[in-house]
Amino acid sequence: MSMGFKWKRGVIKPLKKEIKKGDVVIFTAATYHPMDSGFQKDKTTNKIKPKFFVKELKIFFEDILVCSFDFEVSASPKLVVKFPLRVFKSGRIKALWEDNLGNILSKSVKISVQN
Repeated sequence: MSMGFKWKRGVIKPLKKEIKKGDVVIFTAATYHPMDSGFQKDKTTNKIKPKFFVKELKIFFEDILVCSFDFEVSASPKLVVKFPLRVFKSGRIKALWEDNLGNILSKSVKISVQN
């Protein structure tokens, strides 16, 4: 784990409020992370910063993995992913981000499906 890094900003949310059984819903999962490529120099020490980036995003519905995304150092510090998910029942959608040093951020949202 990175010393001094507190990963706390992230969100997962559906793009529409009213969800009906069988709807394909677009979700947004977003977070902020330094995303150091391993090529930048530290301004105070003039040494190369080590790689520090989001490695993976996993999406779960009711604790079942429904999709995952792999990243590398070229991703933006403001990491935003949109993905579709066909929804048949109410439940909890969880996003779990992990960086290359083992830091983990988990955010979730409860969705209600109308019949």
